[in-house]
Amino acid sequence: MKKLKWWILGISAASVLSLLVAMGVIFTLFSGSLNGHNCDSSDNPSIEVSSRPSGSYTDKNSEEYKNAKAIFETLTKEVGFSGAGAAGAIGNSIGESGLKLHNPNTGGGVNGLFQWSGWGNNINGSRITSEGSIKAGDVSTLTLENELKLMKFELNGAYKKVKTLVGKETDVKKATMNWFLYYEGMLGNEDQYGSLREGGAEWAYQEFGGASISANDSILGGTTEASSDGQKEGNDSDYAECGSDDDSVVSGEWTWPFASVSKEGPKLVGEQNFGKSESRTGGFHDGVDFGDAQYNGDVRAIHGGKIVKILKPGDMNVNFFLIWEVTDDGYGIAYQEFASDLSDISVREGDTVSTGDKIGVSRKGETGINDTHLHLGITKEKDLGKALSKSFTDDGTWLNPVETIKKGIGD
Repeated sequence: MKKLKWWILGISAASVLSLLVAMGVIFTLFSGSLNGHNCDSSDNPSIEVSSRPSGSYTDKNSEEYKNAKAIFETLTKEVGFSGAGAAGAIGNSIGESGLKLHNPNTGGGVNGLFQWSGWGNNINGSRITSEGSIKAGDVSTLTLENELKLMKFELNGAYKKVKTLVGKETDVKKATMNWFLYYEGMLGNEDQYGSLREGGAEWAYQEFGGASISANDSILGGTTEASSDGQKEGNDSDYAECGSDDDSVVSGEWTWPFASVSKEGPKLVGEQNFGKSESRTGGFHDGVDFGDAQYNGDVRAIHGGKIVKILKPGDMNVNFFLIWEVTDDGYGIAYQEFASDLSDISVREGDTVSTGDKIGVSRKGETGINDTHLHLGITKEKDLGKALSKSFTDDGTWLNPVETIKKGIGD
């Protein structure tokens, strides 16, 4: 305490003022939950970094520098990332492993450039062996080539939405934060963001000429999936109030999809909310995303009805599991993206469910965006095909789930 005290006393008045201003900026960025949220999720949180770190990766002869360059070139040339998106990924590798191929965390069971799970144990899941080239615990397979293969495999598979979100980004800070939240799987754990990622990303952006590299849509691929996944983070909001001002009367008995949600509603952040969305086609999110960091376990029917359709990845051009329920009072309800396989779904087509019945289970932190959160959509359109065709259209087809359920529950 004495060292800290004398250090503070020794700072010049100008330095103190700078420090207070920086603290004010950080407080403002992360105080959305205290002061409300204006539903414009472009207010992406980021931690200001006063100076770039000077790690060994800045030495062009180091292995870490070569790894950074390989990540950048792979993402921009082979995956189609913008320079900002690739730099954001490198910043996260700096924060995760210091750009080291082998940097194991024994307790977490993770290792590699991006600290993939499943190396020493499966406490955080099992990602590092998913592509097949890397064998758990076998250091000889932990090569740069294999780790880049794994990264590409995930971005073209379970983490395809991260590819779209980060790959098209033009803002280095947003790219860095979104990779952290959705590739590193740290949504709900923003306190672990640290101070190295953004500084490292800025270094990579300048070092490798990121400003001159735009996203290559022909490689990245389109973003016209029939429905949307939870993606970009914004400032904490109060209980979600965003979306349409629907004044219709809601009938029947309703409940929240997770028992842990309070009567007032779920705690949602950024683009988990319904409505305006910068990261999605059409700028619109047709439902809400219950992130697994806060909500997981049994998924409950929010209203009584009939299970009309259960889609598997590939059905009707969607890339996730989707349960479609139709209610007697005219609602169509989509429960999607929470299931890893059919074993996570407790109902079958043709089943009748009552409000609160278990329809499946959402498991925390399994493999990626498409199966670690519940996307909940509510519409007055009972035809699933027609509803899906309007997934990116803010024309009133899709209703704000939070407001609809609140009205159904009543005061």
